[in-house]
Amino acid sequence: MTEPENTESSSNFDGAGQKPEQTEEQLKLVGDVEEYLRDVIDPELGINVVDLGLVYDIWIETSEAGAHTAVVNMTLTSPACPLTDVIEDQATSAVVGNTDAEALILNWVWMPPWGPHMITEEGREQLRALGFAV
Repeated sequence: MTEPENTESSSNFDGAGQKPEQTEEQLKLVGDVEEYLRDVIDPELGINVVDLGLVYDIWIETSEAGAHTAVVNMTLTSPACPLTDVIEDQATSAVVGNTDAEALILNWVWMPPWGPHMITEEGREQLRALGFAV
């Protein structure tokens, strides 16, 4: 595993990483990471990135020293989204600040492309509450 140098997060625009087999401890941490990613709000739509269907996969990589790094394959509603940095900062604060993960790696994935069909029912309810017809 490559660890980010002197930073709590990094991002990769080269696409999805490969998920290794997970231990029970890592799977519990995956659940925590997903829960805290619900605090990351898409600035344009006002809905969290999990319920928008932007998070494709989450796993934990553990170093030989026992340090946990959360790895998230996710996308944006558009590859040209100008708010990538905002989402990265929110995700890092949410995950590293609230879980046992010491770092976060975001892999930006463009295939399959995001579409409204990926929004969860909870996300649809939130959008309806904001006046969107979904």
